[in-house]
Amino acid sequence: MANDKSPQIADRARRFALRFPVYYRELDSPTWLKGTTENISHTGVLFLSSSPLPPETTLDLRLKVAVRTKGGAPAEVRCKGSVVRLEPRNAPRTPIALAVAIRDYQIVRQQVGSGDPGRVA
Repeated sequence: MANDKSPQIADRARRFALRFPVYYRELDSPTWLKGTTENISHTGVLFLSSSPLPPETTLDLRLKVAVRTKGGAPAEVRCKGSVVRLEPRNAPRTPIALAVAIRDYQIVRQQVGSGDPGRVA
């Protein structure tokens, strides 16, 4: 009997249902927006947003992870990504979830006491 799994599902990266703040902006925009992750994998992130963005929009992302690095400073994942799909939600304040494919990331240790990135709308 042949394998019943479709290649697309079998090759899909494992998702982790983690909730933490994500700050995002369109490439080169001065204004950061804030969302909350629904899930994340090594290839992408799904997060709640009050601002729908069209597929193929390139974003700067800053993921505020709760894990602390050696030395006690919180860590932040900085990356670039592209919107691959939008998923409607039934919540008035967060009507959409953005699925973003991640590329070019780095993990940065923040200075203790540093604030959020830029101005968040």
